[in-house]
Amino acid sequence: MSQWQHAFVATSVAIGVSVDDAISALDDASAVQAFASTLKTGTREARARAIAQQLAPVASELEAMEATWRA
Repeated sequence: MSQWQHAFVATSVAIGVSVDDAISALDDASAVQAFASTLKTGTREARARAIAQQLAPVASELEAMEATWRA
């Protein structure tokens, strides 16, 4: 299971792409099957938590990289 696939789907959904369109962009949709199921059928809170869990590490990595960017 690749974390980038989960982050890709979470980011896509967060910017308004449908779950089905996001997972169709992947070569192996089975890698995100459980995550996609939560996004499709979970409660609003469950969907929000699932997206946040996938995007938090991405945000942390971006924040860490920011210190190396030139002003």
